[in-house]
Amino acid sequence: MHAILIYNPASGGKKEKRANAIAKVAAVLRSAGVQVEAVATTHAGSATSQTQQALASGFDTVIACGGDGTINEVLNGLVLSGSKAALGVIPLGSGNLLATDLLLPRDPESAARALLRYKPRAIRPGMISYQRKEGRVTRYLIVAAGVGSDAELMYRTPVAEKERYGMYAYFLEMFRMAFRRRFSSFNVEWLDDQGNRHSDQVTLIMGIRAKTFPGVLRLMRLGSELARNDYRVLLFKTDKVRHFIHYFFSVATGLNWKVPQVDLAHSTWFRCTPLESKDPKDVHCECDGELLGTLPVEVSIEQRTFNLLMPE
Repeated sequence: MHAILIYNPASGGKKEKRANAIAKVAAVLRSAGVQVEAVATTHAGSATSQTQQALASGFDTVIACGGDGTINEVLNGLVLSGSKAALGVIPLGSGNLLATDLLLPRDPESAARALLRYKPRAIRPGMISYQRKEGRVTRYLIVAAGVGSDAELMYRTPVAEKERYGMYAYFLEMFRMAFRRRFSSFNVEWLDDQGNRHSDQVTLIMGIRAKTFPGVLRLMRLGSELARNDYRVLLFKTDKVRHFIHYFFSVATGLNWKVPQVDLAHSTWFRCTPLESKDPKDVHCECDGELLGTLPVEVSIEQRTFNLLMPE
């Protein structure tokens, strides 16, 4: 009944359009009797502290208005506060993976109307620990964590292209990388769904929790789902460009044929470390579409829960 909209105001010509979208979302919620306030983020990471402040002030619902990165910041504020308030989503980003998985319309007003029908569900967030210059950092995540070429892709994709082409900028950079370079290998240990430990050498590992994907990946089905409270782990045991391209077309078409040296498994934990004599700073990690840091990286499922507004 008391919701705060936390939104990224964007920049340049998008600023006025974003403010207009937030005003319309607030109007939809108010017409349903919800008390609404809106606050813009001020810098990278500010949504986390703004969420904590809002919860301390008595808000029972925090609605993240933006892309998966903004949602991730709000999630971290929610989990760190220990609050049972609900997290809602209004898709205003380029990828909107979580919003797609929650079956939310892309139109902000329509998404707000859908949220009024959604119910809070307890979900265990993911957790990732990684290295930065200042030391070890831990943060929470919802839909995905990746180590290796996936994060390298985000590291190399120009910001201007992301603003112009959205998620398709990543596909453009993927093909550039494929023809320019080989991918760095690293060690990974992981547990399967029976609790058995495995060790592999990979160029990419992704832990995915979303079931439904946006854009050209809308036909992709991996067997992942938020309610499972585990990851669908994708392991690339190859640095061959043709295997990456082969797998991309496999999942993009929805046919999901078997690709050599690419494995899928269910797991709740994996740890990535550098190969001997290799610089750990050569391998990056990401979560929920945001570039984070470098090896060593550990990914798991948190025991605590948060409440996510989801379709019944």
